[in-house]
Amino acid sequence: MNISITIISSLISGILSVLISTYFFQRYEKRKQRLEVLRDLVGYRFALTHNTTSEAKIKFFSALNQVSVLFHNEPEVIKALHNMHRELQLPDRLFDNLVTLHKSICKVLGIKIAGLNDDFFLTPFNATYGYEK
Repeated sequence: MNISITIISSLISGILSVLISTYFFQRYEKRKQRLEVLRDLVGYRFALTHNTTSEAKIKFFSALNQVSVLFHNEPEVIKALHNMHRELQLPDRLFDNLVTLHKSICKVLGIKIAGLNDDFFLTPFNATYGYEK
């Protein structure tokens, strides 16, 4: 009887450990992927400037296209993405919508951006600053 209790408790313990580890690993991976997309959106936002490379544009728009999958269950992000997509052809709406999307993603991920205004996000660091042409 004692040996069967030990075996059963060992099996239950092992199964619970695997289930808990799997849950936390999936949560970690999901957050990691979301952070990577945000990092690419912010890091390659200079792709929207005039002096940019094809590679930067590819990476920026690739990250933008991944938002719908990685944030599918976040209504605020999906709403911002939908508004951005709907208003693509409207003049002067891209940057406002991009800022709204950025803020909603940061909110979902728990990233505080209170010290940064919209202009900071819309004016990316660029290698051409300070150089004469």
